[in-house]
Amino acid sequence: MTGICDGLRVLEMGSGSVAGAIAGMVLADAGARVVKIEPPEGDKLRRRNPSGFLVWNRGKESQVADLRTPEGKARLKELVATADVVIEAFAPGRTTAWGVDAATLCALNPALVHCSITGFGPTGAYADIKAHDSLIAAKAGLWSRGAYAHREGPVMYPVPWGSFGAGLQAVAGVLGALRVRDFTGRGQQLGATLLAGLEPLDYFVSTIVQLAVKRGQKAATDARSATSASRYGVLAITKDGRFLQTSTLLPHQGRALSEVAGIGDQLADPRFAKLPSFATPEIAQEWEDMLLEAFREHDLDYWTPKLLASKDVAFEIAVTSEEGMDHPQIAHNGDVITIDDPVFGPVRQVGPIAHFSTTPMSPSRSAPALGAARDEPFAEVAIGQREGVAPSSPFAGVTIVEFGYFYAMPYAVTMLAALGARVIKLEDGNGDPHRQSFGPDVATNKTTAGKESISINLKTAEGQEVARRICADADVFITGFRSGIPEKFGLGHEQLRELNPRLVYVHAAGYGVDGPYAHRALYAQAAQSVGGSFGRQVGYWSEPERNTDMSVIELQAVVIPRLGQVVDGDSNPALAVLATLALAIYHQHRTGEGQFIRTSMISGNAWAYSDDFCTYDGKAPVPLCDEDYWGVSALDRVYPSADDTYVCLAVYEDREFVALAEAIGEPELALDPRFSSVAARAEHDEPLVEIIAARVLERPAAEWEQALTKAGVGCAAVNMQGHPVVTSFDPVLRETGLTIAFEDPQFGEMVRAAPPVTFSETAGRVALPCTRGEHNVTLLRELGYSAGEIEQLEASGAIVAPSQESTSGL
Repeated sequence: MTGICDGLRVLEMGSGSVAGAIAGMVLADAGARVVKIEPPEGDKLRRRNPSGFLVWNRGKESQVADLRTPEGKARLKELVATADVVIEAFAPGRTTAWGVDAATLCALNPALVHCSITGFGPTGAYADIKAHDSLIAAKAGLWSRGAYAHREGPVMYPVPWGSFGAGLQAVAGVLGALRVRDFTGRGQQLGATLLAGLEPLDYFVSTIVQLAVKRGQKAATDARSATSASRYGVLAITKDGRFLQTSTLLPHQGRALSEVAGIGDQLADPRFAKLPSFATPEIAQEWEDMLLEAFREHDLDYWTPKLLASKDVAFEIAVTSEEGMDHPQIAHNGDVITIDDPVFGPVRQVGPIAHFSTTPMSPSRSAPALGAARDEPFAEVAIGQREGVAPSSPFAGVTIVEFGYFYAMPYAVTMLAALGARVIKLEDGNGDPHRQSFGPDVATNKTTAGKESISINLKTAEGQEVARRICADADVFITGFRSGIPEKFGLGHEQLRELNPRLVYVHAAGYGVDGPYAHRALYAQAAQSVGGSFGRQVGYWSEPERNTDMSVIELQAVVIPRLGQVVDGDSNPALAVLATLALAIYHQHRTGEGQFIRTSMISGNAWAYSDDFCTYDGKAPVPLCDEDYWGVSALDRVYPSADDTYVCLAVYEDREFVALAEAIGEPELALDPRFSSVAARAEHDEPLVEIIAARVLERPAAEWEQALTKAGVGCAAVNMQGHPVVTSFDPVLRETGLTIAFEDPQFGEMVRAAPPVTFSETAGRVALPCTRGEHNVTLLRELGYSAGEIEQLEASGAIVAPSQESTSGL
């Protein structure tokens, strides 16, 4: 097997679906034959997002089949008969009306794995909201930025987070279902949603929200409000108007940044003794103000070498996605490749989702022209053992050893645990620092769900022996630490390969295995900057010339309040690592072989912005929001409506515009030459905004959502409670199974997102979070240690009991 998915036959359908395209892209990169089913007019992404279409559809074929016609449906059914996978991203009920729904296709081919991608699932009050990223985010509360927004109302960001997440979660689901099929001979029906794709963006605040409500307090609605007396990331602005995103998650990193800025002497003040946490928000702001004043004194060229010279400073320069392609570490890792396109010529674009030693991904074909497919039938592929007994969950029977801290890598493994994998988390006597970041076990209530924790002092020979015995029978070892740390404790790739040749070893650190930045620490805010989040989210205000003449006071009054980004620097790589793990496990399952895999936080963030993380002649700029973040155009925008509510519109096609004009009582708009086409509407955007805004003010958001959705127009009432509150308390999400309640041993009843993918035969897994060392004894007994030997390990300090304190830090 040269490619992980060699021989797999995949059909992808759902015109305009970013999530479906991304899922197909990963499988195509891994060697699957992916055929994109397109209508005669072509996939909507060809017009709506041409750069995204080029990247997300590389390596695929295009088959024209109009599913609205008998001939098109017959052609699809012919292809389905010998397919392994269908990825379908139409609106709920659409394929049923056409007679090509999941049940029908799976009846034609009982071995078929069918994955449907929707906005909010196939049923419930939100099911008919169009699966456009802006609408799903609006309904999920992501546009509510809490008290830190620069103005009243929602703040919109033009990033397809829900689609990116759903696409990669679908990949994991499909590979898990294919693994099950090898045992049973049967396919099954899967469901992924853009809502679940957004879920990784809530790192911990839903837990804080629920605990606050239990205490009778008002809940903070975003991460910045919840941590206002802390400074885990500080944005600095240089004299020449460039932005530096720093991460100060640990005390020594805050001190190092202060030293570089020349304010290290201020840290003798007892008020700053516990930075990056402070007694009050005012003291936190005072420290941030000192940094801002210091960095404003000199240009970027002055600061860059000083920052690079301190290995304890985690930082990145805020750039656009195109600029991020030239980052030295991106180049070193091979995270940019060039593929020749017959129309656009060389297209520089994001590389494979990970780098596999045995089964490398080497995408080389650009996106297909409409109807460009190989004139040969799908080849048969052998299905495995066919024992007939399905495992309890898609990844049941897989054991993963996790060696790393905080969010990006650990949450990827949490998502796989929700799909059935057994996860053993190695912690030292202090535990994952994330356990204390926002209150005892608050943040890790999410990142340790479904895991078992063993607390080992790896500085001792006895502790290392315990860890190695755990790894000897594991399927996967994954680490988020920088190179050299696992090796120091006998847990390097070569060391473990000798012990367990079939082990999959995944290195998922910030910058990568080696290279110019590999020795540096990296956290979310800085990591996302490399992918271009700053240029995409902040847009207008990211341009240096807008702030170079401003004083620090003006910066604080005008610019900084407009720079509040969604922190996606950890969630993006978490999703990329999830898909990477699923690919590696599937390969190991089919071949019995292990391999070394490297990925990084910066590459995961490049993938999230991959429609702009590319360059070629004639590339059109991606749409950015206006300077006040209402939207990217009159028809992809949030509007104030009656009763202090807000509406989000996403209207992309001519027929939808006609329906919108009729529904808002302005039918003549469809006949107005200024608005007669997509291009004309773009040229006359401002007057169209004024017309729509006046009409939207006449009714509350909920009424508009109901009326416009019924008319086939993309519309959602903006939920201003905030994403964590929606996850925690929204009744529709509970009723439709998108969130679940569980009994937490520390906090009582809590609510969290359901497993990211649904399966018709092998359900996901809902399990409790773990505390540090909670499973010491259970795991040691499983390894064959006697009660006396366990007592001796604890007495020597090699194993640290949950009640013990230790200084055995890494």
